[in-house]
Amino acid sequence: MPAIYVHIPFCKQKCAYCDFNSYPGLDAAHGAYIDALVSEISAEAARFNRASTNTIYIGGGTPTLLAPEQIGRVLNVIKENFTVVSDAEISIEANPETITHEKLAALRDAGINRLSMGFQSLDDELLELLGRKHTAAQAVDAFRVARGAGFENISIDLIFGIPGQSLANWALTLEQAIALDPEHLSCYGLTIESGTALERAIDESAVSRPDEDLQADMLLYTMDSLYESGYEHYEISNYAKPGFACKHNLTYWDGGDYLGFGAGAHSKAGRARYSNVAEPAKYIESAGSDARIAESVEQSVADEMSEAMFLGLRKMDGVNPEEFHARFDQAIDSVFGEAIEDLVGVGLLVRNTNLRLTPKGILLGNEVFSRFV
Repeated sequence: MPAIYVHIPFCKQKCAYCDFNSYPGLDAAHGAYIDALVSEISAEAARFNRASTNTIYIGGGTPTLLAPEQIGRVLNVIKENFTVVSDAEISIEANPETITHEKLAALRDAGINRLSMGFQSLDDELLELLGRKHTAAQAVDAFRVARGAGFENISIDLIFGIPGQSLANWALTLEQAIALDPEHLSCYGLTIESGTALERAIDESAVSRPDEDLQADMLLYTMDSLYESGYEHYEISNYAKPGFACKHNLTYWDGGDYLGFGAGAHSKAGRARYSNVAEPAKYIESAGSDARIAESVEQSVADEMSEAMFLGLRKMDGVNPEEFHARFDQAIDSVFGEAIEDLVGVGLLVRNTNLRLTPKGILLGNEVFSRFV
C-alpha cells in the first residue's frame, strides 16, 4: 500500500534556512502546474493498477498558497485513479499567514483531515531571522482558526538551536505550543544547509553558528517536556498523542513504497527509485511523460539493508531483528554485527527485543547512522 506525496513548489519568499525545492514569485504558474500534476497522476496510475493508499501528503513549498479548488482537483484525480481507504490520513502543510477559516473549511470539504502547520518559532525576532512571513501571534491565531474549522488532527513544526536562541527562549516556545494542545509536534534541530541565506549570514559573521551543546540540551529538554505532557516520542524529531503518529512519515521510516508527484518529487517502488525534474517550468513541460524523470536507479540488496537500518533506527521502536531476517533472509548480525557491537559498546545502541537508540544515541544519531551506510 504505497503512500502518495504531492509536491507544491510555490512559496511567498524563500526562508533563510530553507534548501527545499521551493520557489517564490511563480503565482502565474499555479494553474499550469495543477494541469501538469493531473496529467502525471493520471499517467502513473495505470502502472500501479489502482493501488490502495492510506496516506496522502501535500507538501511544499506552501501548498496553502493555492486555491482550495486547485487542491480539491488534485485530490479528486488521486481518488479517481487510486483506491483511497476510508480512514486515510490526508495531510497538507500550511503556513499561518496563508490560513483563513473559509480556506480551511473548503480544504476540509475537499477531504483534507490533517494539518501540518509551520510555526518554526513563537518568538518574533527569531521568526524574522529565519525569514518567516508570520508573527507568533498570527501562528497562534491560525491554530485556533484551524480548530474552529473542524480540524482534529493538527501538527506543529518547530525549530530549535536557532542562532541567538537560549534554552529559556526555547522552553517558552515549547510551553506555548503545548498549551495549544496539538495532536502532534515535530521539533527539529536547525541544520545550516549549503547555499542558504542563513549560511551566508554565518559566513559573513552577521549571525553566530548554532551551538551544538546547546542544541543537545534543547533536545533533552524537549524529550522530557513532551513526555510529561502526554506525547509519545516515536521518532527522533517527532512526538504524538496516542494514535496520532504520522502515517505518512512512518511509511518512509518503515521502508514502505511511496509515489511522489510534482516537481522534484521522489518515488520508491520495491528497489526502484526515481525522481522528477526539480524546476517547475521543466516539470510542467514534461509531466505525463517519461521526460519528467530526472533520475532512476535500482537499489541493491545491500543498499536496502543499509536503508532499513538508518531509517528504522530513527524510530524509538528501533529495528526488529526478526523482521529484518524475514525481509532480507539474512540475520542482522551477519550483515552489521561489527557495527552493532561497537555502537552497543559505547552506549549508543541497546539490544532488547529490538535494536534501539539510547538517549545518548539520539543525541549522536548521525554518528550511529553513518555506520550503516
